[in-house]
Amino acid sequence: MWKEISETIKVKYHHFLADFDTHPQRYFMRLLFVFLVSLVITITMFVFPKNIREAQVESLVYADIDSPKLKPLNINEASQTIEESKAISVLFSVPSGEMYQALMDIFHDPKKMAELNRPIYFYPLVYQVNELEQRYDLKQEHLTVIFFQNGKETNRLVYNANQLSDFPTQLIPELNRLPLANIKKLEEELGKETQTTSTNTQLGTDLNAGNKTE
Repeated sequence: MWKEISETIKVKYHHFLADFDTHPQRYFMRLLFVFLVSLVITITMFVFPKNIREAQVESLVYADIDSPKLKPLNINEASQTIEESKAISVLFSVPSGEMYQALMDIFHDPKKMAELNRPIYFYPLVYQVNELEQRYDLKQEHLTVIFFQNGKETNRLVYNANQLSDFPTQLIPELNRLPLANIKKLEEELGKETQTTSTNTQLGTDLNAGNKTE
């Protein structure tokens, strides 16, 4: 039995070699076809899911946003946008629940939008939530706004369900102050340096006066 199988394999192998020598282009075309099909499948596996996710977020989340100050981020390019922006405020939130609804009410209130001094970019926590939580130190049950400068976090606001009653009145003033944290910190550091310089100058003056007296 095994001898018959071996003979059959040898015959087919020799037939393949003979056919390959006679029609090499036919086999190269088949290999090229298999390669192209594999390439298309690979590209499809990586590109299509991203496009599908983007389309779902656009239709299910962003379609309900009609605010001049809440700008949707492209979820496939959001991290790159954050890294490349000189200054950007990004709001991270699950697009559901009481806190989110309160957020939408605020951003669709013309009076409150007139008070807000800049646009806020929205990054919904829908896909790869665990990865985003680790990358930006988030909790999906919280609403978080982070101010990034040259791709690095400089300040953040965090709200949870327990703060819902004060949320409508506190959010806009807090957002307006969010980028000012670095300015205040810089002013404090400059103030300390000025105070130190003044103290050193005064000490030098006192020492010189003492030397003259002696």
